[in-house]
Amino acid sequence: MRDSITQWAKSGDPNAAIQLAEIYLSEGKIDEAKKFFGQAAEKNYRPAAKRLAEIFHKEGNLPEAINFYKKAVAGGDVEAMETLVDLCNDDEKILNFVLEIIDKKYNEIYVSSNFFAQMMNFGSSRLSEFLPEQAKAIERRRIKNKILKLKAKM
Repeated sequence: MRDSITQWAKSGDPNAAIQLAEIYLSEGKIDEAKKFFGQAAEKNYRPAAKRLAEIFHKEGNLPEAINFYKKAVAGGDVEAMETLVDLCNDDEKILNFVLEIIDKKYNEIYVSSNFFAQMMNFGSSRLSEFLPEQAKAIERRRIKNKILKLKAKM
């Protein structure tokens, strides 16, 4: 099975590349994992960019981590937005970059309180179970407010 994943990864399939990278990561072969995460990230595969950012972050290589977090943010990764804002909370250029992604790429959707009440009647208080995109929109709005507060302190 690994041979077929390797073959697919080497042919340029980003899904196979990330699977192979995860295998290498689990074996402790960090450099090989970075190679295949990088291959997928070059094809704008957001999960690979985020995983690569996390590896560089863990290694203490913040310039590379920030570079790949930015790629994940550009692809809309909400967790990467949060991490990038936390890492660069005094860097106005990066804060503006995240704000721009939030403002330009997303048409925020907010759900009425009546709909929330209906969801509660179904036995769940977790928005993400029913409306994952709206939950992400709310997270982006929270991150945007966090950035605006940071910028106000600058």
